[in-house]
Amino acid sequence: MPSITITFGEMTPVDQFMDDDDGKKCPVATRDEAVNEKNKESAVETADYRDPADGGTSRLSDVCGNCGAYNQTDDVLECIGDESGDVGYCQLLKFVCAADHTCDKWVEGGPITSDLEDDYGEYL
Repeated sequence: MPSITITFGEMTPVDQFMDDDDGKKCPVATRDEAVNEKNKESAVETADYRDPADGGTSRLSDVCGNCGAYNQTDDVLECIGDESGDVGYCQLLKFVCAADHTCDKWVEGGPITSDLEDDYGEYL
């Protein structure tokens, strides 16, 4: 089966989606705990996903909660089912991650908090 990639400085696979009980499309890792856990383990191994308080070379300000790949749009938060604001969806590593953690793939410019169409719909 062919796959599509989006580049964020390197090759990143496109999200796979599944329908929830209401017919809403959600990233698979937000609905399938086994997929999320597998992707999280991969993030730990390949990108050193961690609590910055546990050490490492990152700055404490470079956490997932302000990463350019950290998705906290209303739609994604609804898929996650957590209204605490403590988690979001990593668009790069494809898993639900903690706002206060970090990894070596952290990018400036986040979080993603609104859907493009909501902000720019009349211009699209």
